[in-house]
Amino acid sequence: MKLTLPNKKLEEAFKGAVQDYKENEEWHYYYMYEEAVNDFDGFLKDLDKTRRGEDLPEDNVPSTTYWLMDNEETEIRGIIRIRHVAIPVHGNIGYDVPPKMRFKGYGRELLALGVIKAREDLGLTEIRVSCTRGNEGSKKIIEENKGQYTSSAVSNFERFDQYIIKG
Repeated sequence: MKLTLPNKKLEEAFKGAVQDYKENEEWHYYYMYEEAVNDFDGFLKDLDKTRRGEDLPEDNVPSTTYWLMDNEETEIRGIIRIRHVAIPVHGNIGYDVPPKMRFKGYGRELLALGVIKAREDLGLTEIRVSCTRGNEGSKKIIEENKGQYTSSAVSNFERFDQYIIKG
């Protein structure tokens, strides 16, 4: 497994992941990535601008997106967004695993590799990550990556448990 920056040669693999969210009616993720279905090149340009901190919407911070790939780069096993600066409720990292890839250990691997990237590429020593209260799978992934519960917070009428990964 490896993290790779989104790129044109992975277009079909990513569109497959987006389709998986749609088929499973996970609209939050589908709408987050819908632009990739309609204009993949534009989607890549937007990700690159976000990484460089250009033309960000208000209240957004620069972030780098990576895709967790199999070694042959045929399937996207997960998506992680590493914010260069922590935001109040959601912290430094947001991640998701397409439905057909769940319960195979990819979430744990995705977060572990993302923490390494955050440390090595951004120099972060305390990485903040959160999950919605009741998301036991994500909670387990965070705790297996040495996440320590710190508090909870509310965003858009949803409660999030917040964790910190030090080291």
